[in-house]
Amino acid sequence: MTESKFVKNKYLFPIVVLAPVLVWYVLFMYYPVIYSIFASFHLWVAENPKESTFVGLRNYVELFTTDPRFKRALANTFLYVTLKVAIVVPFGLVFALCLEYLKKGHKFYIFFVFLPALCSATAIGILFTYFYQPSFGLFNEILSKLGLQRQPFLSSSKQAIFCVIVTDSWGYIGFTTLIFFAGIMSLPSQFVEAARVDGAGALRTFFSIKLPLLGHTLVFITIYTMINAFQFFDFIFVMTSSGGGTGGASGGPGYSSYVLSLLVYNEGMLRMHIDKATATATVMLVIVMILTLLQFKVLRPKWEY
Repeated sequence: MTESKFVKNKYLFPIVVLAPVLVWYVLFMYYPVIYSIFASFHLWVAENPKESTFVGLRNYVELFTTDPRFKRALANTFLYVTLKVAIVVPFGLVFALCLEYLKKGHKFYIFFVFLPALCSATAIGILFTYFYQPSFGLFNEILSKLGLQRQPFLSSSKQAIFCVIVTDSWGYIGFTTLIFFAGIMSLPSQFVEAARVDGAGALRTFFSIKLPLLGHTLVFITIYTMINAFQFFDFIFVMTSSGGGTGGASGGPGYSSYVLSLLVYNEGMLRMHIDKATATATVMLVIVMILTLLQFKVLRPKWEY
């Protein structure tokens, strides 16, 4: 075989293998995103897109100035993202550390913790909706047994979104635990042993050795959880009541649990306002990109081992 044929065959195999993946990404990832951004700058006519009129930033201006649903949804989305990250990241790390110190039964406890992540979000949402039920729900029965006042939970405009956040975090925390546990198990044992020889206790070893070495895992978990929280839809849709003036979808009571993903759904799927829906989706994309870059900048480890 000549050298030219060898070189040709060498690069032909990666191209053949990667071509279907690249085609899939272009058709089902990049093209929809670009087309969505394009539609957000138009007064879109869903029945005949060719008749759509270019309006520039008009859709974005209306979102931020004249649409009260968008402002409430944006605030609720940031609240959801902040609380979910603040719950699942530290608790996942704590559970992973607890699993590390178990001498037996690792697989059983890992399966037990990770099991909620394997369940359907819709099934979990329906189950917890019954748990939160004000009249006969499990949580109010427990409060009554403890001599505490019953709570409205999902029926309250002040409690509904927090109930959904707790439910989502419960279902998601098994994933963060598993990733953190895998990261801990992959740490070089010589660093931990050296710290113990020097007389470092468990807390000092964790904060001085393990946590810095888990930097890349922490960055991945934080960013992935943030992106996942921005995209959440199913729990809000299943667990909350129909919000007033939201087009018949969830997000209630009122607008108390209304979020950006619901706004996209209502405008795009129910009202066929494709322009506003794509503008909202583009705003979400920009926010996620900015926050991701900031977290990479702040949390990224400055060294390797």
